[in-house]
Amino acid sequence: MRESGDGSRAAGLGAGDRLSRRQLLKGAAYGAGSLALAGGVGDLLAACGSGSTSSSATTLSPDTSGSLTVWHYSTSNDVKTVQDYTALFTKKYPKVKVNLQYVEFSETPKRAIAAAAAKSGPDVYIYGGNEVNAMYKAGTFRSVDSQWSSYPDKGQFPDGVITKFGGKVYGLKGYVNLTGLWYNKDITDAVGVQPPKTFDDVTSIFAKVAASGKKYTPVALTGQPTDQGDWTAWPWLSGFGFSYPNPDQAAIQNAFSLVDEWARKGYLPKEAVTWGQAESFTRFAVGDVAFMENGNWNIGPAKRNIKFNYATAPLPTGPKKSGLFLGGEALWMGNFTKVPEIAWGYMQETLLSKPGLLIALAGAGTIPARADMANLPEVTGNTLLTPYIQEVKERGSEYPPEGGTAIAAQAIVAQNWSAVIAGQKSPAQAAKDTADGVKANFHS
Repeated sequence: MRESGDGSRAAGLGAGDRLSRRQLLKGAAYGAGSLALAGGVGDLLAACGSGSTSSSATTLSPDTSGSLTVWHYSTSNDVKTVQDYTALFTKKYPKVKVNLQYVEFSETPKRAIAAAAAKSGPDVYIYGGNEVNAMYKAGTFRSVDSQWSSYPDKGQFPDGVITKFGGKVYGLKGYVNLTGLWYNKDITDAVGVQPPKTFDDVTSIFAKVAASGKKYTPVALTGQPTDQGDWTAWPWLSGFGFSYPNPDQAAIQNAFSLVDEWARKGYLPKEAVTWGQAESFTRFAVGDVAFMENGNWNIGPAKRNIKFNYATAPLPTGPKKSGLFLGGEALWMGNFTKVPEIAWGYMQETLLSKPGLLIALAGAGTIPARADMANLPEVTGNTLLTPYIQEVKERGSEYPPEGGTAIAAQAIVAQNWSAVIAGQKSPAQAAKDTADGVKANFHS
């Protein structure tokens, strides 16, 4: 998930270090070739794909010329990764000008749908949110089914990273992201605890951290009433047996009872209801938080910003299979591109290629989806990434869940997850409201 808000930040981290990956990314656009889209729809549409020229050949060559517009939502912390893998394309096709345009994450679906209504938009989207179904229905994307069918490396990608609508290929993820358990080794060593392996272990370990006599905060995680909250709650809910087609009230109450106890006893700060994934990471980076649920996309930023000893582990498991959403930014071709050959060339040379995915791995800790990269030393040699790779194999869950048809139900989950952490609802009441709300709002 990508995807996190840039609100409050911890001391010692400047504005350029506000860390995010897949949700509610705010702020100005950063980096060469980016364009801040803060104006109205008219300004936006004027900027969409401007200057693009049709490619005269279906096969690209170093002499191919034209202009390509790419929408992304990477802020100052991670835009260099986008610039670096884009440079792979421009090195091969030096006469093509690539315009990287920043559009804030939560604004991307709305602006894309508005652009599609005006038969406009960028040539390529880099987008990994849960609004893809609505964007598709609005005519935002063009199918790449014919290009994919003849792509020689298509066999390297698992089905789970290919998004289809109506049986045709539209979106392609070159890498996946998911959440795991981060921990401050200085704190866990001082207290004498290990990362919890099961739900039954968690609360007692948090209690030991809290009772250590130090001013340690046991855990940081996302409590926002947004899709980030749903993303964070999913492993705990699914670990007790919840699913969107089967919103078992008892399973929901079991999960909510866990987080309720953490919040009531001060193990999880109440202000977590305002934290997205970025704020959770920034709070962890201060150095007095023992554990954090957050994503592999923080591996690069952690290396640059954290000064204490830290490590990662799989999230604890519950009595049922505890799922983890497989996020990550997909590449989509804009429906109204005038340069589809160039757009497909960009997709191939960036996040579908080995060099591009190695850049993303080095810059953000993303997990390459290509099977022929699984045993590369850059992948296997990163101990921080190892628990995430294990989770992908054993616990990976489709994202968006249920093919994007659960968006309204996800909002119900997130709102009640947040209400429990804030102390506004009891676990029992929140569980009933969640079960009723999911049943009323989920339609497969």
